[in-house]
Formats: sequence, C-alpha cells, structure tokens
Amino acid sequence: MIVYPAGPQWTRTFETALTASELANRLCEAHGFTEATLYEPFGHGRGAVIARRGHLLVMAPHTDGTKTWFALALSNEMQDLLWSFSNGYASQWTTLELKLMSGCDNWEALLVLAGKQFAGAESSVDRAIQGMPASVPAALAEMPPFEGDCMELPPDYLQSVAESEVIECAH
Repeated sequence: MIVYPAGPQWTRTFETALTASELANRLCEAHGFTEATLYEPFGHGRGAVIARRGHLLVMAPHTDGTKTWFALALSNEMQDLLWSFSNGYASQWTTLELKLMSGCDNWEALLVLAGKQFAGAESSVDRAIQGMPASVPAALAEMPPFEGDCMELPPDYLQSVAESEVIECAH
C-alpha cells in the first residue's frame, strides 16, 4: 500500500480486473466523479489520477496486465492540511488559507468534511467496481389488492358548469 502524507487512515486501496479507463467511466457516469487527465500529484509511481470528486482522488498506481490496483486518497491540499493538523502544525494555516483550500472555516468542519467525502467516495468506488449504481433505489410499496366494486360517479359529475350559473368569490 502506498501511504500518502495524511496517513493510512485517509487512503484505501482496491484491486480489480477492471482497467483504469473502465473504472473511470463507471465513476463518472453513475457516481458523480469527473474524469482526470492522468496527472501524478504525489510523484511518479504513486498513482495517476483517473477520477476526482470533491477533495478526493482515485488513482491507478499499478497494473500487472490482469489486475489493476487503485488508490483512493485526499487531494494534495487536503493531505497537507490534515498532515499539519495531525502533527501539531495547524497554527501555520490562517483561517483564510483554510477557507480557500478546503472551503471550511475551522479545523472541526474540515475533519467532518474530509470524513464524509472520504466515506462517500469509498462507497462509490466499491459500488462502481461491482458495477452497481451510486445508490439502491427505494423499493416501492406494493399496492394492496383491490377487493371490491369500482366507485361509481354520479351521472352529473362530469357535466360542465352551466353558463348562467355564477360562482361568487368568498373574498
């Protein structure tokens, strides 16, 4: 497993027979990711980005011809912020820098955002590898069987209002 700056808790690896382009297509078509241009944000051999969503990157660090290994990790900016926070250097970032890099006003909000985005992306990659959509549609409740006669309408129900009939407004 490749470890990125924020640490192993912010990285998940997947092994599958899918190619990088197949997984990228699945992620982009049904899971809200956008395709990436195969750039390597962490350096050569640490994964080329195939798809991105929010602050998360899906990278393809290795393939052996039959299997491809994928890594899910936070973006460089989030990696730097979380590394600083976990190593006691959070004070080096101003509130403005924190806001510009993450969209969050404070460290607690950043941790919550990173956790939610990571968990959601992890689930999406799992489901995309399995060929499943982003979420399972809710099952519709079955209509109870009808055991009776159809309701009958009075014969004048569908007749239009007579022109001479004036309906007063309650106001």
